[in-house]
Amino acid sequence: MQAANNPDLTQSADFQAVLNSLLAAYRPILERELSLSESAANLVKESQAHPPTCDDEIELAQSLFERFFTKDVALSLLPDEGRQVLGNPDQWEWCYRRILCCLIFGWLVCRGPRTFRGFAYYLYQYWRCVRQALGQPVSIPPTVEEQRDFSTLVKILASAYAPSIKDQVKDLEYPIDIPQEIASGQIDCSVDNDAASSVFQRLCAPDAAAALFGSKVSEQIGQGPIWRNCCCYCVAALEFGCCLGRSKTLIEAFRCLKEFFLQLQRCFEPLIAIIDTPPACSTLTFVAACSNLAGIEIDGTAAGAAFTYYTLTYSLGGPAINYAVVYPNCSRPPVNPSSAIPVNCGVLGYLDIDLLPPATTEVTVYLDVYGSGGLHLQVSGLFQLEINAIQITAVATVAASVGQDPFNPSPFPIKMVQNVSHPGLEQSVGGSISVTGSAYAAGCGNLMTQYQLAEFGPALGAIPLPVPIPSPTALGGTPLIAPVIYDGTSTHPWQSGCFLGWPTPNTILNGDLVASWSTESCWSPIPPHTYTVPKISSNEKWASGASGRYVLFLEVDEAPIVLPHSPVVPAGEDQIVVWIDNYPVTGALTQIGNVVGCGDLHLKDYVGTTAPVFGIAWDYPIDVTAAQQIPNDNFGSYALSYQKNGGSMRSFLASDYTPNGATAGTPPTVRVPNLWQATAPTIAQAALLASWDIVTALDGGAPPDPNNPCVATNPWQLPRGCRCAYVIELVASDTTWVGDGGDNHSTGPILFAINVINDIGS
Repeated sequence: MQAANNPDLTQSADFQAVLNSLLAAYRPILERELSLSESAANLVKESQAHPPTCDDEIELAQSLFERFFTKDVALSLLPDEGRQVLGNPDQWEWCYRRILCCLIFGWLVCRGPRTFRGFAYYLYQYWRCVRQALGQPVSIPPTVEEQRDFSTLVKILASAYAPSIKDQVKDLEYPIDIPQEIASGQIDCSVDNDAASSVFQRLCAPDAAAALFGSKVSEQIGQGPIWRNCCCYCVAALEFGCCLGRSKTLIEAFRCLKEFFLQLQRCFEPLIAIIDTPPACSTLTFVAACSNLAGIEIDGTAAGAAFTYYTLTYSLGGPAINYAVVYPNCSRPPVNPSSAIPVNCGVLGYLDIDLLPPATTEVTVYLDVYGSGGLHLQVSGLFQLEINAIQITAVATVAASVGQDPFNPSPFPIKMVQNVSHPGLEQSVGGSISVTGSAYAAGCGNLMTQYQLAEFGPALGAIPLPVPIPSPTALGGTPLIAPVIYDGTSTHPWQSGCFLGWPTPNTILNGDLVASWSTESCWSPIPPHTYTVPKISSNEKWASGASGRYVLFLEVDEAPIVLPHSPVVPAGEDQIVVWIDNYPVTGALTQIGNVVGCGDLHLKDYVGTTAPVFGIAWDYPIDVTAAQQIPNDNFGSYALSYQKNGGSMRSFLASDYTPNGATAGTPPTVRVPNLWQATAPTIAQAALLASWDIVTALDGGAPPDPNNPCVATNPWQLPRGCRCAYVIELVASDTTWVGDGGDNHSTGPILFAINVINDIGS
């Protein structure tokens, strides 16, 4: 290979030629910038005459790389093996044009911080560029099939982009390690520079190619060595363009070009098997695209000109196994024991932490790469695991989310219980509920000793929220549970199970954190007897208690594995803001029409008018001193219905409701009386619930059957000249999520009896 024959790549004639081409491409841009710097007046004039646009940026990228990436440069970049495989660029014209698009796309997306939407915009430009390069330009407007292809690309982009977002959200939720990592040098100016690499790899996968090129073109060119090596060339070009986009000096651009050459050399080795050096402590990666997989990421390269597929296995001190392996496309053994998609400096796969034995702190990973002609390479890497799975993901089975504190006017992100009906707001919960999440820490010389779960608050006025102080010995707050101890002893084993069964972990990973040590009954046939084993009970419930806004705080503590197992320190924490509502809903019916007790109501008094229905349908504010908004104001609704002499219930019409005297037909979703106070209203404060069109509802007209004069056509109505007992019913509820099943607090049925006399026309 060139790298092997040339001790200094940068002195080779090919490298020098490509470098000169790159400098020549940059020179007009630099000369223009230099000329603008000579006069402030000219700079202002130019800026006003030609304000920068997106089209200008794309045009700049095209002009830069079209000057640089000539066919001679495309050939000079290749090692000898690459030229033998691909031949003259005229023989792979479509690939040459595609690589030019890759260079442009990589440069554009990395020129500045890009959100997912920004990345998608440049993906659209890349897609158009590739289609144009293949002689299949995108229609204006795109056809239905073209729109479907681009939508597929965006979905693929989302699945590739999601892990980095998940990692950032985790850092926002739990930033305690960031200062230490900066101080130790783990985070510096180059942090996350390779974040786009996994996205570039994914966009060159076969399923992406079909959407990128179109199914017909993909079928025509998606075979043979040119296809495979063009993909590797494209990934290298994407990363080179990205590196140039971030470069601030020509020296940085020079380094980018060196890496471009080296990456292309790797593309044409017969087989490449590399496991990147594992970090000192490998921590969990959460992969949203794979059903929120919590795994240990394995990075490296499995590629080469003869590549056919690769496998991942691992050993915990015994034979190599693959139970916990997950490949980048989320496939797993035994259904998919290997991956046929080459990886260049990207993610090879993950080890699913849920499938590793508890307290696993060291694992040897094997990468086997197979190629045509019986070629096979194997490499391995020793991973020291630091598994900190410490998070609260749901309360009362309602998912957590991260967002701006709805009760804090200043920017203040919090983790909160996401409102079921209004995403972005909080959901009040109450009753006996679970707290879902993970509490596990192990690795790199330390092991979990316990976890604690406590509530802090209530926070009167909703803000400021409590700020718990981690402490293994005195966390503070109000404990939800006693500290859950882990010491690996016979009473607190890491895993346990019956003799004839398979032992299961006693750690909480994506389970109910409201837990305690208990026992499990077992049976043995030799001799027949029952016995118990210690087992963690993780299906308990928290009686949520007094109403208010709280912070639920989870702390996991750890200590060195070696004696004397001290000091015990916090391994990590997580917290979530929770509105607890255990207040009852209050209801009463005090008057129907002019009847305030069990009295007679004459229908003739309401011809041409309505019968007022007075009462109370009211719910306590969770915190009367806090803003009156969801979920502090969580009154739900009320409903009225009526029943004739024990018959079936009939609901009031929507037009009957006039809460607190509002316009007819106003939804009954406001308190009656509409009082924001800490004490329930008295009967004297009862207000208008509805203006009931009682005549339309109950008047049965003239008796339809003279032999049975009080039997109406509609069983809920009353013929004229008859009387009958009616019961009016009130039910009221709030919007609090009560228990894990999501019931609401409610009151009713509240009944009010009247004797209706249909004396219309008498």
